[in-house]
Amino acid sequence: MAISFFKKSKVADAAAGQAPEFKRDQRKARSWFDRARAVADTGQHDYAIECYINGLKFDPDAMAAHEGLREVALKRKVKGGKSAGLQERFLSGGKSALEKMLHNEAVWSKDALNAPLILPVMKQAVATQSEHPDLSMEEVVDWLGGLLLEQGQSQKKLSKANFIEARDYLAEVGDYERAIEACKRAVQVTPDDAPLLQDLKNLEAEWSMQKANYAGAARDSVKDTEHQKTLEDEQRLVKTESILENMIKTRRAEYEETPEDPSKLSRLIDALLESGTPEAVAEAMRVLREVWEQTGQYRHKVRMGDIQIRQFKRELREYGAHLKANPNDETTRRIMADTVRKELAFELGEYQERVKNYPTDMGFRYHLGVRLYLTKQFDEAIAEFQQARADPKHRGASMLYLGKCYNAKGWFDEAVDALRQGIASREIVDDRIGLDLRYDLMEALESLGEKNKSLVHAREAQKIASEILQANINYRDIRQRIEKIRKLVDSLQG
Repeated sequence: MAISFFKKSKVADAAAGQAPEFKRDQRKARSWFDRARAVADTGQHDYAIECYINGLKFDPDAMAAHEGLREVALKRKVKGGKSAGLQERFLSGGKSALEKMLHNEAVWSKDALNAPLILPVMKQAVATQSEHPDLSMEEVVDWLGGLLLEQGQSQKKLSKANFIEARDYLAEVGDYERAIEACKRAVQVTPDDAPLLQDLKNLEAEWSMQKANYAGAARDSVKDTEHQKTLEDEQRLVKTESILENMIKTRRAEYEETPEDPSKLSRLIDALLESGTPEAVAEAMRVLREVWEQTGQYRHKVRMGDIQIRQFKRELREYGAHLKANPNDETTRRIMADTVRKELAFELGEYQERVKNYPTDMGFRYHLGVRLYLTKQFDEAIAEFQQARADPKHRGASMLYLGKCYNAKGWFDEAVDALRQGIASREIVDDRIGLDLRYDLMEALESLGEKNKSLVHAREAQKIASEILQANINYRDIRQRIEKIRKLVDSLQG
């Protein structure tokens, strides 16, 4: 349901008049999807895209097919596939919104990392929902919006207008959570835009109402009307044990009814993990493993890995809390140390596998680099951070770890260069990463001062240490380090 202060798209309004004829045929669709998967395995990516598009003509809200098409598109991009030609890009694709949506999706699939190309697909998906209310195109729009926001983290191609356009499409299908995120991205471009800020407030109010309706039964049992008004209270209500149990039952029934729907699977897993009981977590792992083995879609394996990492961290928190209360318990200390080693080994293998499956995902490369650094595989870590720094989202942290790797290998000149680049890339210099970058640069300069008897490097290290001290006197061991560097400067001057 669209919120009142946003205008529906002209395409949607026009489509609402008279819907073109459409008949779902899942048998034909399945035939095309099976062919798409088969030819994709042989590397025929263009034909696989064509097969997926043909199948979606008969089953346009089949999310598994949209996701399969996306995987093929990314693999095609990695192999150097070319973008669609101008003639193909500027064709309308057909008369109906569905035909236009699938044409735009095919064009986007041939330029898979071009985020603005998602918007025409979203626009026609909204219009298709208006033409055919029996379809579930809202889920397609939601998925597209998530991809656009994810890519928007690392792309400068997306403008304020792009985010506003995405916001309107997401709001039109009732996805207020992502609409709010898109609106916030637009606000970041022009923070003083009063109408845009008002739009954001209106969206947040709509989302609160949506959440309130969802938690209505629980709210009725609460007497404190003042606390009812806050979203935090609504979230706490939703998390009560009885509601969680009912939610799991509902999500399980929805998933069992249409197991091929990825959104139903995701909601079931979310509900099970929200419960957090050993039985619920075990069920989530079992369901994900079954789906992964049936479909071969690696993203389900990724989520299984995330759950296992989460379990490791929960164990470590419990051990840490026990040791805080019982600091002399050496048995627990040994078990905790062993768990840390097991977690690191698991995460290293997990991210190596993820990078192999998603070689263009710089987030996975960054996290793999961190694990390689922690296991002292510095050369391999350097190779990952050198690629991950291309992503603005991970640039500062990647340059920090490059500096750490170079320092660990005694390559102090290279460390200085990397850390200076990392500092230059930061808009905020006194946040945690900014301070870490300057601290490691101080260490590299101090090492060069000691190694080369260089007063210039030692003085610069002292200057940076002083800046850190003035920004945060309690940061790490800065008070002791500045005294050590001062002595180095004094000795070199003498």
